[in-house]
Amino acid sequence: MAADRYERGRPPSVKELGNRAEDYEWNPAVGFKYWARAAETIYHEAQVSLQEERYADAYMFFMRYSLLVLEHMRAHPDAKSPEARKAMKTLRNRIPHILDEIDTLRTRLSRSYDEWERITTAERERHRERDSSRSRQRSGSSAQSRHTQKDSLSWGHGTQTTFLDANENQELAVDLYKKEMYRRRRMAGLSAEEVSRRRTAGVWSNAVQSFQNMDDVELRRQMEDARRQLEGVGDSRGDDYEPTPEPRPVHYNYPSIGKSSQYQYESPRPPPPINDSRSQPVRPPKEAFERPRPVPPKEALDMGWPVPPPLVPARPEQKPPSYDRPPTYSSLDNDVPPLPPKHAEGTVKQKRITFSAAARLENGKPLRSVFFPSSLRRKFLELASGHLRANVEMCGLLCGTIVNNALFITCLVIPEQKGTSDTCEVENEAALVEFYVAEELITIGWIHTHPSQSCFMSSHDLHTHAGYQVSIPESFAIVCAPQHEPSWGIFRLTSPPGLPYILSCNQGNAFHPHSIDNIYTDAGAPGGHVYESDQLDLRVVDLRPSTTIVRA
Repeated sequence: MAADRYERGRPPSVKELGNRAEDYEWNPAVGFKYWARAAETIYHEAQVSLQEERYADAYMFFMRYSLLVLEHMRAHPDAKSPEARKAMKTLRNRIPHILDEIDTLRTRLSRSYDEWERITTAERERHRERDSSRSRQRSGSSAQSRHTQKDSLSWGHGTQTTFLDANENQELAVDLYKKEMYRRRRMAGLSAEEVSRRRTAGVWSNAVQSFQNMDDVELRRQMEDARRQLEGVGDSRGDDYEPTPEPRPVHYNYPSIGKSSQYQYESPRPPPPINDSRSQPVRPPKEAFERPRPVPPKEALDMGWPVPPPLVPARPEQKPPSYDRPPTYSSLDNDVPPLPPKHAEGTVKQKRITFSAAARLENGKPLRSVFFPSSLRRKFLELASGHLRANVEMCGLLCGTIVNNALFITCLVIPEQKGTSDTCEVENEAALVEFYVAEELITIGWIHTHPSQSCFMSSHDLHTHAGYQVSIPESFAIVCAPQHEPSWGIFRLTSPPGLPYILSCNQGNAFHPHSIDNIYTDAGAPGGHVYESDQLDLRVVDLRPSTTIVRA
């Protein structure tokens, strides 16, 4: 349920976001447990959007959660079952908190929209007052475009977004995920009141300011490094990653979420001259400088322009800028002082990296990138070995989180279940919902075995997966068939025709033929949106009361 973009060039209004929140396809034929997972996914999307300061996204997802839980799920045919009642109680307990967040965000978004109108009106007035020559008009139009053409759902006077291709920057995506998880662990100890106070006061991002001191330089260096590796030139790196407060040489120091710097292809700057009283540089004559037209600081701030730096270099006796965490340099740079900030403090907009769609559904809607650990299949098959010998299917749920518009699977959950040689059903869905709430995870996909059959999606598998893909379009299924070749595959339903066809299929038998082709397709890369990474760790959580095989 990824957010669509509105008209580029302006932020969405609160009314438009409310309409977007209602824009989802409710289908009571889909099992209640799948809608419970969908609600959990929506809430997680809202929380991540809030943490990443994408307030329009957060507002829209909180509104959608409220509509789904309070209006549609309460009227579901299975809503009165004991298991559904228990799940609904957990979901409804969030409503008071969500309504408070909606009120706070509505005020913030209204201010943002009013500010956009004020800035746009002022820009148009300035354009009318400028020289009417064609070149000057193009310049003015370009300036306005640079200011307004952003991801409108993420518009705000304090952030800018850089869109990157996850396929071309897989290593960067994983490292940014690791850094964001470290940040979330640090923030997890704060109370809800303190988190709200910091966000309202505008100091939310300052909690990890030590990671932001060298955004531009470090991001350029790291992306150039990643590009060399993709070309087979870069040096190798280890798998371990854990930021520490002690300064030490590291290969990666990516900016945290919310203030990521925009990458630009440009040649690296030469280091500044070392301040040494024995060898002072010759100051060029004053007339060699051509002073640009001064820009008032207030105008520069409103327009998103940086305040021009001083024309004369700072005196040698001035102290270099201080950093919360010392920047890392190679051994050749130990004696070189750090670069001064590019712009005057307080005028640089926060920047954020967002990974663009990795693939698209058949209807053209984007699919976000999904990364899963390469150890996943091995660990799952180890747990399923007894079921394989007994010729009973076994399933697991692939859970994770969202970072920078990409999804990362980090937890394999083995739920209570019962199975046959051809089917597997999850039980005790309420326990799963409680687990998701406690761990702040969402179900992104699922994995199951075919003990004796080949690697394909049976009609039963297709109906099962439809519930997952309704919850989140990027959802996928991994089929493990160790007795056959290929021994595994990554699949999703086509949309259309597969997903709508399966949702409308009312055949009662577990296994039945379907009258159309092209119901499902490969989801793995290349060509798909799912990537395997050996840089991700995997946690295994077994929710079964015992490992005894339960037959259906």
